[in-house]
Amino acid sequence: MPGIDERYSQLHPKSAVLSERAEDLFPDGVTHDGRKAGPFRVYMDHGLGPRKWDVDGNEYIDYRTGHGSMILGQANPAIVKAVSEQMTKGTHLSASTEMEVRWGTLVTELVPSAEKLRFVNSGTEALMMAFRMVRTFTGKSKILKFDKAFHGWADGPFVAAAGDNPNNGIPQQVRETMVVMPYDIAQVEQALADDDDIAGVVFQGNQVIRPSFIEQLREVTSQHDVPLIFDEVVSGFRWSRGGCQGLYNVVPDLSGMAKILAGGLPGGCVAGRAEIVDTIAPGRISHPGTFNANPLSAAAGATALEIVKNEPIGETADARANRLKDGLNGLLSKMEIPGCAYGVSSIVHMRLGTDHECDRVYCDQGEQAMMVGYGDASIALLGRALTNEGVWGGPTSFILSATHAEDDIDQTLERYEAALQQVRAEGAI
Repeated sequence: MPGIDERYSQLHPKSAVLSERAEDLFPDGVTHDGRKAGPFRVYMDHGLGPRKWDVDGNEYIDYRTGHGSMILGQANPAIVKAVSEQMTKGTHLSASTEMEVRWGTLVTELVPSAEKLRFVNSGTEALMMAFRMVRTFTGKSKILKFDKAFHGWADGPFVAAAGDNPNNGIPQQVRETMVVMPYDIAQVEQALADDDDIAGVVFQGNQVIRPSFIEQLREVTSQHDVPLIFDEVVSGFRWSRGGCQGLYNVVPDLSGMAKILAGGLPGGCVAGRAEIVDTIAPGRISHPGTFNANPLSAAAGATALEIVKNEPIGETADARANRLKDGLNGLLSKMEIPGCAYGVSSIVHMRLGTDHECDRVYCDQGEQAMMVGYGDASIALLGRALTNEGVWGGPTSFILSATHAEDDIDQTLERYEAALQQVRAEGAI
């Protein structure tokens, strides 16, 4: 039987050619850093529900789900119909539309913090605008964020994110506007007490952390009269219909959202207290943007949110995630591989290579999805083995949709076991 990498090359000849061509077109050969892969990238062609197919015709059970935006699965019929009908009416009408009002109304109905909102085009833009809003509202300049948290690729939000480095073009003056903290509520409280120039505190809503920390964060920011921003780009409409804030009943002052919000098309928004959102006003914040609330994104987003509101979308995805999580933990135990599968809602993380105890929901051993006992090369090899077996995603994080059936989960567990056995046979774990 061929080794993992030999089989990878045999299964993906067209992707190999495309990957080579892309090296001359794009930096690092990709259009998103998360799509880097070796020895070459696999190129996708189409998807339906929980499955997708690459250019070589290989079929996969999909656990990246549009980087988390496709909780309704690929090519959802209602989304396809709504966008197709809007295409015939026009893709950009250079004016306000009825659809944006429908879309915005659904956000205010579902999200506890949303008194008013402004649409943007991505999660990155949403956090950029949220930072600008709280600075304008308070007259202060600094934002407190947590170490390694990702809030988009813009200068300020990216400071201290995983991958930040001194040579990436972020000016020192910008870095000085960011206060970076560990997830330690006492240190956060001390920072707010010592520095009266902090305009806001931002928390990444999909960070798997015990609810008590989130509750305490709301308490200390309220005590110091500092606006609290939730980055709900991933957790919005997934952790619950109302996002992280809906699940934990902790209401921030502002929320930045994207992904599920726009039904799989580009789109984001900032929602929250009306007096803060209303800093977009003449003489204060000016906010143009050609594709803000464009008709296609509005049609997809409004349709998606209506489905999320009225059908058990989150509940179904959560149930499938629990089945996967339980199965992976059983598999690790069976194969005597140290680690765990854990996570909240419909995202499953894995921590491999370290013996520890946790409750399989909130794992307190360190950063999310850390591969403590195995090197990057071993995990990359596991990823290629899993790709060969027809599972797209992982090997240490899985984002589920409501279209994943129990049979999809069971097949995934069989394939994950086969991939682990192959990696073990090559001496990598």
